[in-house]
This record gives sequence, structure tokens and C-alpha cells, in this order.
Amino acid sequence: MASLNSNFILKYFTGIRVKLTIIILGVTLIPLGLLGFWSYNAQKEIITREVTASHIELSNTLARGIYENLEFTRKLLNSIGELKVVQALNKEVSEDFFNSLMRHFSFFKLMYLINSDRKILATTDPSVALPEDWLFSKAVKRSYQGSLSEVRTTFDGPPTMTLESVIRSPNLGINGVLISEVNLTSIKELLKNALKNSKSQGLVFDEVGAVIARSDDSAGVSDVAFSEVVDSDITNLKTINGESYLITAVSLKKFDFYQAPNWTIVLQIPERIAFAAAYKFREKIISMLGLTALISIIIAIFLARGFTVPIGKLVDGASSISQGNYDKEMKSTSSDEIGELTQIFDEMRVNIKNTKAELDSKILQLSTLYEVGKAVTSELNFVKLQNMILDIVAKVLKAEKGSLMLIDDAEKTMTIGVAIGLSEEIARDTKLEIGDSVAGWAVKNRKFLFVKNVEENEEFLKIKKQNIKGGTLMCAPLISKDKIMGALNVSKSTPYSFSDSDFELFVNLANQVAIAIDNARLYRYAVTDEMTKLYNHRYFQQRLDEELLRADRYEDQISLLILDVDHFKHFNDTYGHPEGDRVLKTVARLIEKSVREIDIPARYGGEEFVVICPGKAGTSALVPAERIRKAIEAFDFRINGVHVPITVSLGAACYPENATTKAELIKKSDTALYYSKENGRNRSTLYNPIMVEHKE
Repeated sequence: MASLNSNFILKYFTGIRVKLTIIILGVTLIPLGLLGFWSYNAQKEIITREVTASHIELSNTLARGIYENLEFTRKLLNSIGELKVVQALNKEVSEDFFNSLMRHFSFFKLMYLINSDRKILATTDPSVALPEDWLFSKAVKRSYQGSLSEVRTTFDGPPTMTLESVIRSPNLGINGVLISEVNLTSIKELLKNALKNSKSQGLVFDEVGAVIARSDDSAGVSDVAFSEVVDSDITNLKTINGESYLITAVSLKKFDFYQAPNWTIVLQIPERIAFAAAYKFREKIISMLGLTALISIIIAIFLARGFTVPIGKLVDGASSISQGNYDKEMKSTSSDEIGELTQIFDEMRVNIKNTKAELDSKILQLSTLYEVGKAVTSELNFVKLQNMILDIVAKVLKAEKGSLMLIDDAEKTMTIGVAIGLSEEIARDTKLEIGDSVAGWAVKNRKFLFVKNVEENEEFLKIKKQNIKGGTLMCAPLISKDKIMGALNVSKSTPYSFSDSDFELFVNLANQVAIAIDNARLYRYAVTDEMTKLYNHRYFQQRLDEELLRADRYEDQISLLILDVDHFKHFNDTYGHPEGDRVLKTVARLIEKSVREIDIPARYGGEEFVVICPGKAGTSALVPAERIRKAIEAFDFRINGVHVPITVSLGAACYPENATTKAELIKKSDTALYYSKENGRNRSTLYNPIMVEHKE
């Protein structure tokens, strides 16, 4: 009886329940830590709200003051422009008046008066000169819109900006522009006065992110997100020059979206200063946690031999299994529940290790085939499909080099569609006869080729007799519905680095690839022009309908380009239709290279081509048009070794800016094209309503 009681007591005190009861004592660290850091974060949130409220109030006050100063200066300049002596462009009286103004208003740095011929009539500085790109028409536009120039700064001078005011004569109308350079030093003084009793730093930025003024010369600016500040207040934590700051930003645009400059008032305070009280509280929490941790460690030392050590070994072993390492043996060091659990885990490790290789291989093949099938069956764009196929195959098989070769049915040759690990020159210039080299052999014999070591394989050495480099390779003919379309090749520089399971997967992939390429080719033939290989007229009409619907749904814009080969009929009459066809093919290839991936180029008919440009509007529509025009103009087209120039004329119109229907968009693009042809050809023109009158 005494022996039974002794065994029961021993088992009880060495059992897992008692050990878990003891370890729970350490859990006191978790609620203590959570409570402490919750309090710390709550204190930071309170400080942040208070600092933010103070910053926003002060930022708005500063922004209002700066805006009112600028508005006063603008109105003063406009009032000066309404004086009769200024309207009369009187040099002597105007200069005397300008000099007097500059003595009374220190913010005027320079003033000068310009007539409509860009001639400076009166100035406070005889050395002043107009910029070469200054235009009278743009100055008039800026004056009406209230636009300000960019802020300019010099190494040793204050920042300045330019204001312009139109001079209107009662008899002559607009006959001059009054220009003044304004000294912005007062903005810095305004910042310093507003923040003299504050630990915060103030900065003013112009619309391009340049600093106009700062309250403290040490204020950092490198990481402030100017693009976020447009017309609303923001508050964020930012890292500037390695130090965190609490940033508040206010835009002058909020006071007057059209007249106010796109400047930003930024107030920032270092996080270490703003959260000083919170940091002291955090240090107390850490000290308390450290003391509690020290006590827990002392307790753990006494428990380590009987509890933490076997648990630690079990955790290490389980962690190794979870990371895919099945070679680390787990040895039981006790006879309790943990020991039994350790033994079970080790048996599980052995079983998983024995089946892992086979499962991994099958899973890889199934998942790869699924992903490839899903990807290639959903992609009908022939170029995208080729890149997708080779990228997936190379990634799955970890190939160093690879190529997808396609058969040209007309020439009965094979060329590389896409390649990985090959130079651009090789990929572009490689052309094989069917039966030549490895890919040609696979296509001719319709056989898969797996060479584990190219330097030892006799069959491979018979096929390829020169330029043999060490390694391993696999080659597959692409066959669908008994039609052969090309070959898929992958290789590595190390022999025997492809396994039999790799080859099995490669064969299955090649079969899927062949079907996908066949489907994409059929679709490509249905929607492309036979000669130029661009999309045909029917597909263009379909896609334009789709893009117009998309533009309406998302309130987007579309541009349509129509281009025509200049003097094409004369070219055909001079050089013959075969050379004319070669011109059309060349122009199509240059168009395809000159547009974005989302643009849709197509042959409209005869020597006319079209390009749908989603997202393009206004003058931006001329960017792709000019790119196409210049590429064709610069192309060295030769007939019998003699250069023959090729040029195109282009017209562009925008939806819904110029047209509200598909027919109207096409008609107005064609009107712009007609305008280009009537005005010298080899040019691109954006549709303008006056062109209709011109054409008629």
C-alpha cells in the first residue's frame, strides 16, 4: 500500500498537469505587458490628437495669412495696371512710379512693363531681360487665371516669384503686360513669429516641393509626401533624415482653388519631443516587465530539467518538420506524457519523410499543370501567351536557358518566338530549317528528346555536331490535332540536373502548351490582317465599341489615331505592288513597336491604319502619334540598295471631348488626318472644330 501511494505521488508530481500549473505562473507577464503597452499607446494617441489639433489650427492661421498677403499683392499689381499712365505705356512716368512703389512696398523686388511686341518699355532694372520662351499669349492667359510662377531661389538670395497683370487700353484693348518679381522673405518672418514659443518647426513648400521658407534652418524636408497634399489637411508620422516627425500639412488651395497657389504649409515636431512623456512611461513599463521577467527566469531555471528542456526539444523537432526538415531525430528524455508525445512525433517524422518525395513530385506536377492550363487557356494574345508559357516552364523546371520556337508555314523555317538566357541577337537572328539542330530534329521526327549529359549522349552528338557546351537539355515538338507548330526547349549548364520526373512534367506541359498555342493561333488568324499581322478592320470595330463602353462606365477617355501612308498610290505606280506590300508590312511593324501594350493597332483598309489609345485625351493623344510618325520617318527603307523615304500623316480625335459616338469619333479623326495631308503631310494633327469648315 505504501509503495502504491509513493508511485501515485511520484507520477502526479512528474505529470504534465502539474508542470502546466507551474508554467501558468509565467503567463502573468502577458497581461501585464499588454496593459502597460495599451496604456502607452493610449497616451500617445492623446498627445497626437492634442498636437494635431494645435498644428491644424496654427497651420490654417498661417495659410490664411500667406494667402491674404499674396492676394493683396496680386490685387495691388492689378490696380497698378489700371492706372492711365501705365495703360498708356509711358516709360518715364511708369518707371518713376515703379521705383516709388518699391520704396514703399519692400516685397516688390523688380517691376517692368512689356508691350505686345515683347519689348520692355519701362523697368526698375535696366539689365532685366525676358526669358527666351516667354510668350505674350501665355502671360495673358496666366493673368486671367490668376496663375503664379514657380518659386525661384538662389544660393544667397531670398525666394522670389513672378506676378503678371494684363494692361488694357480703352482704345487698343490688351496692349501690354505688367510683370513684378515679388520677394517672399516676409513668409519666413511670419513663420518665425508664429512659432517663436513653440517646439514645432514650420515649412512652406511650392507646388513642386521646393522650400519657400522655414522657421528653423535645421528643419528636414526630404521625406515629406508632397503629392498627398492637394486640398485637404493631413497628419502623419514621417521619417526625415533618420528621425521621426509628427507632420501636419495644409494646402493654400483650400481657400481659393483657382486663385491660390498650390503651396503647402507644413508643421512638424520631432517624435522624441512630442512623445517625451509617453517615452518615460514606457521606460517604467519596461523596467517592471524586466523585473517580472527576472523572477520568471529564476523560477524557470528550477523547472528546466523536468519540463522546459523536453518541451524545447519537442518544439525544435516539430519546428524542423514544419520547415520541411525530416532528418532531425527527436529523442525522448522522459517517461511522462511529453516523452510519449515526442516518440509519436518521431514516428510521424519517419513516415512523412518516406512519402514526401513522391507526394512533392505529384503535387508539383498537378499544381503546375493546373496553373499552366488555367493561365494558357485564358490568354489568347499570341505574344503574351508565348512569354507566359516559357516563363512558367522555366520557373517550374528551374531552367537556365529556354526557347519557344515556331514554324513559319510560308517559309518552312523555325524562328525563336521568345527566349530566356539567350542574347537578344541570337534570339532575333536564329532561323532553322526543319531537321536542323536539336529543335529541328524534334520537329521533323516528332519525338521528345531528353539528354542528361550532352557531352556523353551519342544520339545528341549525331544531331548536333558543333558548338556543344556541357549540360543537360530537354526538347519537345509542339503537336496539336496532328499539326506541328514548333518546339519547346529548356537546358541547364550542369549535367544530370534534370530528373526523370522533370522530363515527365515537361512532356505533359508541352502537350498543354501545344493546344494553347493552336487555340491562340486560330484566334489570331480570325482577328488579324493577313498581310500586316495587325488586327483587322472587324476586330478594330469590335474593340472600339468595347473601349467606348468601358470609358462610359469608368468615366474615362479614349483617343483614336488614323494614319495614312503619304503618296502611296504614286509609290505603287513607281515601284510596283510587291514593294508597296513591303511598305505596309514595315509600317505595321513600326506602329506595333511605337505604341503601348494597352493600345490597339489595326489595319483600317488599304494604306490606312488606326490605333485605339485608352486613357489618352487632349494633346496627350499626339504623343503616340508623333512617336509613330518619327519612327516611320527615320526608318531606312531601301529598294535595290537605294534609300526610299516613307512618311505618314496622322489625325487624332478624343472621346468624349471631341465626339460622343463611335461614328463621330472616326469621322473627326479622319477630318484631322485630312487636315494633316492638306497641310504638308508627314505631320500629326489633333482635331479642332475649325477643321470642319476648312475641309468643306
